[in-house]
Amino acid sequence: MAQQQHTRAQWRRLGEGWAGSGLTQAQYCAHHGVSVASLHRWRELLRREPAPVAAPAQRQRADAPVRLLPVQLLDDVGAQCRPGQAVCLVLADGLRLELAPGFDAPTLQRVVALLQDRAAS
Repeated sequence: MAQQQHTRAQWRRLGEGWAGSGLTQAQYCAHHGVSVASLHRWRELLRREPAPVAAPAQRQRADAPVRLLPVQLLDDVGAQCRPGQAVCLVLADGLRLELAPGFDAPTLQRVVALLQDRAAS
C-alpha cells in the first residue's frame, strides 16, 4: 500500500487537531493513518516556524467582538445524541450538530459561519 503524502498545511491541521482531540497520540494517529513519529516530527518542525498570516477576512472576524447567546440545557438532549460525541448541539429548530473527538476545527468554523449567515437571513 502506498503511503499518502501530506502537505505542510495538512500536517499543521493534524497537529492542531490532535491537541484538541482528547485522544492519545497513538489513537489519533491510527485514526488518521499517520505514524506517531511523523506527527511528532512535523509538530516540532511547525512549532519552530512563524504562525501563518491570516487572510484579511479571518483577521477581521478574529478582531470582532464576541457575541454570547443564551443556552438552555435540556435533560432529554442526551437521548438525541450518539454516545462518543465530543460535542452535541441541538438548536431550537431541531438542527443537530455532532462533533466527534478530533474534529476538524477549520471545518467547524465554516459551519458556524454558515449557521450565522442562516440566522442573519
